[in-house]
Amino acid sequence: MTLVVTGAHRMVACCAERVRILSAPSGDCLCTLEHADLVFSAVFSWDGHEVLTATQGAMALIWSATSGECLRTLQGHQDGVLSAVFSQDGQEVLTASEDGTAKIWSAVSGECLRTLRGHRTAVMSAAFSPDGQEVVTASMDRTVRIWSAALGQCLRTLEGHGGTVLSADFSPHGREVLTASTDGTAKLWAAASGECLHTLQGHREPVRSARFSPDGREVLTASWDHTARLWSPGGAGPERGCLRTLEGGEPLCSAAFSPDGRLVLTSSVGWTAKLWSAASGACLCALGDAGAVASFEP
Repeated sequence: MTLVVTGAHRMVACCAERVRILSAPSGDCLCTLEHADLVFSAVFSWDGHEVLTATQGAMALIWSATSGECLRTLQGHQDGVLSAVFSQDGQEVLTASEDGTAKIWSAVSGECLRTLRGHRTAVMSAAFSPDGQEVVTASMDRTVRIWSAALGQCLRTLEGHGGTVLSADFSPHGREVLTASTDGTAKLWAAASGECLHTLQGHREPVRSARFSPDGREVLTASWDHTARLWSPGGAGPERGCLRTLEGGEPLCSAAFSPDGRLVLTSSVGWTAKLWSAASGACLCALGDAGAVASFEP
């Protein structure tokens, strides 16, 4: 199950082949999106008008967030699509697949514009830079690659993780890349040079996700060791810049900041989502049967 909470107080929850758009925090179902295959991820577009889903059936689908109508099908991958995201202008979609490629699509026509080839095995996640000029991909081959979005060419390869890289994302200003890995660490890299700037150590199990705060000053990680951690990457805390530890009670699959950076949303393998104060680390409430992946939308 996947959960996304939007600034418009809606969520999208994925359970097997079904995606439901829900109101938050009541959980009332507003719309149901039925799929033929297992759904790996679901996100809202930046304007909240559409929902993008990634499926085991080697395709991504774009839906109306209001009517639940399937608007476009993005088909061309040779294996399951593990993640799919919109560009910030809403004009393009980026997908990551078990077939070892990422693809850039027109969100308007559904046409595949470019295929990014170079990873030796599954691409676990992919993200656009804030200006849409570059793409970062994370792979099971233990590498991260930065690509030209316009040309589809690999610009830099980031190496240093000792396990599968599960997520990769750009900082809000686009100058840094943040990665999470099954080796139990998150790493901060210079996007321009590919140099590793900091390694965030302290988790005892794989780090499932890593995200920047909206202002880029802090980092949030979620781990299968039952904790989420807030970090100051350049700090000198007892665990290399760790500011606070949030005890989730179950293996965590994701953690994300709210758009204003004041809240943290975590989700676990037991499909329980929790809201926390980013400043104090206090748990504010549990959302119950919510999802195994959770994030806020702008």
